[in-house]
Amino acid sequence: MNEKAVLKISHTEAHTELLGPYDRFVIWVHGCCFDCEGCLAFNTRYGEYTEMSVDELTERIIKSNCEGITISGGEPFLQTAALVALVKAVRSVRDTGVIVYSGFTLKELQSNTDYMKLLELADILIDGRYIKELDDGRAYIGSSNQRLYYLTDRYREIGRKYYSASKRRAEIKFGRDKVSLIGVPSATVLKIWEEIKSKNGGIGDDF
Repeated sequence: MNEKAVLKISHTEAHTELLGPYDRFVIWVHGCCFDCEGCLAFNTRYGEYTEMSVDELTERIIKSNCEGITISGGEPFLQTAALVALVKAVRSVRDTGVIVYSGFTLKELQSNTDYMKLLELADILIDGRYIKELDDGRAYIGSSNQRLYYLTDRYREIGRKYYSASKRRAEIKFGRDKVSLIGVPSATVLKIWEEIKSKNGGIGDDF
């Protein structure tokens, strides 16, 4: 059990195919060491967060019966120890794929022995800071400097089709007490989102 392992979480979303192949459980961790201009998920650095035990989140993921986990943020590798415990706990119950988005480059991660502990559990890494001037509209990836690495063969075949999509996809979710934008939005969806936030007094979470 991991009663003492705690994660700072900005948001979780079960049952989405917007951030990886198949049905996914997505975790947006809170906290980031980068300050990328134009970052859509700025609230994962400056917004509110919930502290959640690894045991509680493990239970949620297993109950969701999603094929895989996508970990984004924020910067996942700032919470490496707890995320390693989470992935191992989930995989001890069920075979589960793992995709990680990080502002660190693969080379930077490989030079850090602690970060490698999480990297070694990932099937796909999408790396690199978001650079606004290099945002080329690619589906599922923010800017052209960012790279996708197949670290295992788990998603290699389906990934070629999934990540070659010609259009970006995003969802606007209306919850009981908040509105959220999930995914990498196109310019059209982003415009609609800004209009919704404007009508909502500027309140809304971007993930």
